This record gives sequence, structure tokens and C-alpha cells, in this order.
Amino acid sequence: MQVIRDKNKLFGIAAAVLAIVIAAFAMGAPLMAAAIRQRSSAPVVVVDAGHGGADAGVLGGRTGAKESNLNLKVAKLLGEYLESGGIRAVYTRTGDSMHSHPSVKNNKKRADMFYRGDVINKTAPDAVISIHMNFYSSAARRGAQAFFDKTDEGGREYAEILQELLNRDVNSELGGREYSALSAEKYLLSCSPYPAVIVECGFLSNPLDEAALVDPDFQARLAYVLFQATVIFLQKTALSRE
Repeated sequence: MQVIRDKNKLFGIAAAVLAIVIAAFAMGAPLMAAAIRQRSSAPVVVVDAGHGGADAGVLGGRTGAKESNLNLKVAKLLGEYLESGGIRAVYTRTGDSMHSHPSVKNNKKRADMFYRGDVINKTAPDAVISIHMNFYSSAARRGAQAFFDKTDEGGREYAEILQELLNRDVNSELGGREYSALSAEKYLLSCSPYPAVIVECGFLSNPLDEAALVDPDFQARLAYVLFQATVIFLQKTALSRE
């Protein structure tokens, strides 16, 4: 029954988001509609929900919530937003699972990462976004932050756009620290030539961040910020090609 309720909720969110997107375009928000019309096919974004299966990631300090589950919830909401805006979303996972890879034996996590890299390279997307939750030894640390590979100029631009919106619409509102986008050495950021970012949505080690991250309403708000940043990045990329 919970699965049915979740699906019904997602369908309702999708309908609401479509109305939001139409209204946003009408008010002069990022002109993705125009960019889409100029393309022979819709833009494509790979949405990666970090961790999964035996790799749960970090756990909420108070609720015990699995990072992997929270990542997937935000990823699916983001995918709904993207699809409603005319952008095709490709997921690296849609359930609580890990994947094998023919080139990797006896290392489930590495095999799963290689599988995700294959999804990205086979899809040849316009952008890649990997969704995670953070953890730190001090419970005082909080806030959302974006990361990119230092050799990826498109990823840098995407991360900077994303960080600006996270600071404005998430970090400032919740009283968390404002960050700058930073470079990081991560496989999913460097495994392909396509612009890629990792977003750490907040700290499950911080009680206030954790309370927000497990809240479905906040998850929807957060996913919409990720959607907005992605739309802005894709629109700027489309304009630069003209």
C-alpha cells in the first residue's frame, strides 16, 4: 500500500510541477522551451542517486534514515521535474540496488560505480547530476554544497550555478553556511566527457539538516532547486552553441 501511495503522490507532484514550469516560463524564467524547440531532440540529463543496495551511505544521526533512500527520493522528484520541463531524465538506479560489472570482481561498490559510468557514457547526456547526503564528525556542520571535476569546465559552470541557487534557496533559508562550489576527485565526475556535478544536499549528522532532509515537502523543494539550476545550465549551454 505504501508503494501505491508513493506513486500516487509522485503523479500528483508531476501535475503540480508541470503547472509550475509553465508559470515559470510565462514569467520569464530560464528559456528552456525556446532552446528545446531549436534542438532535434530533447536535452538529456543523467540523474544519479548515490549509493544503494548494500551500500547505504551514511545514516541520519537521530532518525537512522539511510542516505541511499533519501538520495533516491530526491532523484526521482528531480526526474519528474525534468520530464515535466521537456528534459529526458535517465536514472542510474530506480530502486534500492547495486549493479555488477563484467570488468570488476569481488568489489561490489567498484562494480556499481563502473556500471553507473557506463550508463553515463552510453547515454551521452547534456549533463550529469549525482545526489548525495553529507556527514561530518561535528554536528554543527550543515548546508548543501556542489562539486565538480577540476578538468571539467562545463561541470564547473553547472556546479557554480547550482551552488548559487542552493545558497539562495536552501542554505540561507535554513540558516546553514553558504558555500562555494569546489573541485573533487570522484569517479562519476571524471568518468566521462559530459558536464557533471555532485550535490551534497545537507548533513545527516546535523539535527536541523536531518529533520529537513527526511521531510517530503523539503525534498520536493530541494529537487526543484536542482531542477532550476539544471535548466539554467542547459539553457546557457544551448545559447553558447548558437
